[in-house]
Amino acid sequence: MWIEQRGQQHRVYWRNQNETGPKRSFQPFPTRDHAELFRQLARTSSLSGALAWLHNPSDEVLDELLGRRPKPAPQDTSTATQAVVGVVLSTTGVGDRYDARVGVTFAHLWQRFLDIQRHLEGSTAELYEMYGRIHFLPFFGDTDLGLIQRTEPLRVSDALTGAVYVDHWVDLMLTKPRLNNALRPIKDSKLSHKYIRNVHTVLKQALQLAVDQRPALLEINPAREIRLPKTDRREMFFLHDASAYFDLRQAMDEHFRPLLDFLVGTGARFGEAAGLLVRHLHLDAERPYVDIRMVLKWVRKKWKLGRPKTKSSVRRISLSPKLVELLRPFVDGKHDDDHVFTMVEGKPLHHGNFYNRYFRPAVKNAGARVPKRLRIHDLRHTHAAWLLSDGVPVFVVQRRLGHSSSSTTENVYGHLTPEGDDRTLALVDRRLPDIVQVDEEGAVVVKLTKRESNLPQFDVDDEDDLAA
Repeated sequence: MWIEQRGQQHRVYWRNQNETGPKRSFQPFPTRDHAELFRQLARTSSLSGALAWLHNPSDEVLDELLGRRPKPAPQDTSTATQAVVGVVLSTTGVGDRYDARVGVTFAHLWQRFLDIQRHLEGSTAELYEMYGRIHFLPFFGDTDLGLIQRTEPLRVSDALTGAVYVDHWVDLMLTKPRLNNALRPIKDSKLSHKYIRNVHTVLKQALQLAVDQRPALLEINPAREIRLPKTDRREMFFLHDASAYFDLRQAMDEHFRPLLDFLVGTGARFGEAAGLLVRHLHLDAERPYVDIRMVLKWVRKKWKLGRPKTKSSVRRISLSPKLVELLRPFVDGKHDDDHVFTMVEGKPLHHGNFYNRYFRPAVKNAGARVPKRLRIHDLRHTHAAWLLSDGVPVFVVQRRLGHSSSSTTENVYGHLTPEGDDRTLALVDRRLPDIVQVDEEGAVVVKLTKRESNLPQFDVDDEDDLAA
């Protein structure tokens, strides 16, 4: 059985076993909750029992089909009292007013979910625990799982007494401020849409545990099919030429200039540069390179050194001769396990301190050619922009940046290759015979005819080119 929305209706479909009749049938309902209750009745008892109950609904039959103990009938049978108590049948005859509680709270489910996450790395397990403590338990906490609903029903009379809604939780998350490393709110800030999506994914995984239980505690996962805002992509800024980078470098404290050279010369992330050890640099190799193996982060007032999360981030990046000569005096005299880059006082790099004390002042004082909203991560974008605008293949840039696929590189930086496009057009033009006329105004959008629009659609991908 499955549910489809058709206009204002929510239809429950099922396949018929009788070969002489239609292949499938359906029952329409005014709301999705009504449809889901009917599907639950059919699965719990039988399709015939659910259909029979629709035509002759009663509390006793409903409780029997659901396997629940009936609730005491209210003394006052008025419509207003029924809506508050949360029993009795609705006027639609669907009978959605039943005791939905399953006897397990969200807090209990969350603890069980954490207990079985044996595959998670320590830092990720701590992150999940923080999600629960800050975002889940204050909202869902002691709520019975059966009262956690996806969205608020349109009619007040359809609402379950004591219900909480995942949709309301999303609205609350959109108003929350970001937290610093000490878990204190940052003034005038909001949680990013990407962060909310990540937290919602964990909530969905936890509630799925109640669906997968045998016997199941929930028929559906209330965190599924929630509309979330699109991931917000921050505006990228670039140092378009060597003179702009020179201005920034000159404005930077001399101690950190090699760090800037490394970031813009390799496209490495700040955490990767912070976790770089001397033994990871191979400046005397025939083709000098650096191995990105470790990431350093400041978590809960402690340094944590770990490996990159994705396999593609563990990579080898070749170093240009000029960058090798800039780094060589910076690592001379250091031991293999010493950090290559440190704060002025010799401690490991701290993102917040470096940005606030050194990077932001340098950007401010660098002059007009340096964007005033430039971030540390924009040095990585600058590295990619320099390579792509000069015609370096996307897959080469992908490997240097540590992207899992070239599509990620193209999606992020695809608009930065106008010079490459110009070279491509010139190359094609040289190969075409002179009789071909080139439209100087560029390509025009082709409008399909009515007949062409009715043709079936086919996917066209790289496999088609290989097979041809």
